[in-house]
Parts: sequence; structure tokens; C-alpha cells
Amino acid sequence: MQRVITDEVYRFLFENSFDAIFLTHPNGQIFRANPAACEMFQRTEEEICQLGRHSVVDTSDPRLEKALVERRKNRRIKSELNFVRKDGTVFPTEYTSAIFKDEKGETWSVIIVRDISSAKTAEQLLQKAHEEAKHLAAYDYLTAVLNRRAFMERLEQELSRSKREGTSLSIILLDIDHFKRINDTHGHMCGDELLKRAARCLADKLRPYDILGRFGGDEFIACLPNTSGENALIVAERLRKHMQSTDLSCTEGEVFAAISLGVACHEGGSLEDSNNLLQRADKNLYMAKFERNAVYGG
Repeated sequence: MQRVITDEVYRFLFENSFDAIFLTHPNGQIFRANPAACEMFQRTEEEICQLGRHSVVDTSDPRLEKALVERRKNRRIKSELNFVRKDGTVFPTEYTSAIFKDEKGETWSVIIVRDISSAKTAEQLLQKAHEEAKHLAAYDYLTAVLNRRAFMERLEQELSRSKREGTSLSIILLDIDHFKRINDTHGHMCGDELLKRAARCLADKLRPYDILGRFGGDEFIACLPNTSGENALIVAERLRKHMQSTDLSCTEGEVFAAISLGVACHEGGSLEDSNNLLQRADKNLYMAKFERNAVYGG
């Protein structure tokens, strides 16, 4: 009597499980597929049994062979694998399988498949949201260059590398001449547009591995790794000329903006910290502002 009840319970579980269940042979032949499996894979039980494991498993999944080897070794496996529906749709699953012998000593395997597409989609959305939040935390919302905090983190990294490798590193601190006058004359919307265009203008003349940031207000700052003070002055002059020759006009009026730049160089072997380096660049920017549309270093 107990055997009949047990068999009935197993049959109930098999037929009413939300997960796909397959009774198989370790060689891939399928003998039974529950209703959930038929619904999940868009096939009848007869089709699934006739076609075998290769009709439901994504054979291109590189994890498949490893899972089969582990199951042969440990007699059971829990993993994530891709499976495929009748229409060719590949979807992610949580997959468990075990090899066992029946009362007659015949070897069987059971496979339970749970569709985790929704969970994976949610995971991807969460990852995307995390990446977007990380981006927003590091980049200035207006100009799309690094904000001050993120720039300082990168500067500290580059300065540490410069000290470790004994190489030069230069920074250029700059601001837009008469920016307040531009704001007062043309309005803050024009001022904001000028800042965005200025950031793009500066980035155009920097190397891919140089680091550009908005230091605050109309001030920008660039870090030039592996760059001597002499070469940094050349870069700064190139930035000045490019900005002077670029039409940055906005809808509110014609604007030809100029910039003043202060340059400071950390020479290889120096123990100078980032604060002292910034103070020297700021002092040189102050000197350049006396003349306007100028570069000062030293």
C-alpha cells in the first residue's frame, strides 16, 4: 500500500511541477518529459523523446561539456546552462541533474530545468542601473567630462604611477576668460552651452589617454601622463589657439571665448603630492589671468 502512495506522489510531482523534468539515459536519450517541459520547449512529449537531449540543450554553450564531465564524476550537477525552444529561442536556465540506478541496476538520469530568463533580465537591468549610477557619480552632468572628485581620484592614480616609474606628469588648469561677462550678456543658458562646447573643444586636442575634468564653475583641468613641463606648455598653447579660433556661438548671440592656462609638471623622482602640484598650477593660472588668453608655466 505504501508503494502505491509513493508512486502516486511521484507522479503528482512530475506532472504538476513548474520546472521541466526529464527522465533520461546518460547518453542523452529522453524517456519522459513532464507537461512543464512540453510547455517550456514548445514540443510534445513524443517529440522530445524522439529527438533527445540535443533538441533542448544549446549545444554551443561552452559550459555544457564541463557540466557533463562533472556529472559523470560526481553523479550529480547543479549549474547554469542555456537551453533552446522549438522556435530556436535560446534562454538561460538553472539546471540540476543526477545519475542513479533503479532496483534492477539500470542506470538513469533525471534533469530538472528552471527558466531563469526573468531573473537574468532583472540582473542585467540592475547591472545597467548600477553602471549608470556609477557614471553619473563620476561625470559632470553638464559637460560630460569627469567631475572634480573623479578627476582627483584619477590624478592620484597617475601620480602614484609616475612616482613608481620615475616618469614626468603634467597638469593644465584653465578657465574661460570673462565668463561672468558672457553669462551676464547672453544669459546662463548660453553660458551652459559655452561650457559644453568648450569641453568638447578641449577634448578634441588631447590624447586618448589624457584625463580631462571640470574643476568647478568655468574651470577645467587636464592631466597629461608621461609629459614633461616643456611638452605640456606646447599642449596648453595648442588648446589656447584652438579655443580662440573656434566659434562657440550660442542661440543667444555670437561668442568667441578665450582661455587662460596654468601649467605645472611633476618631474620623475619628485615626492611632491597632488595638493602642491595643484597649487603650482593654480598660481600659474593666476599669472596667466593678468594677461588673459595666455599660457603660463614654470
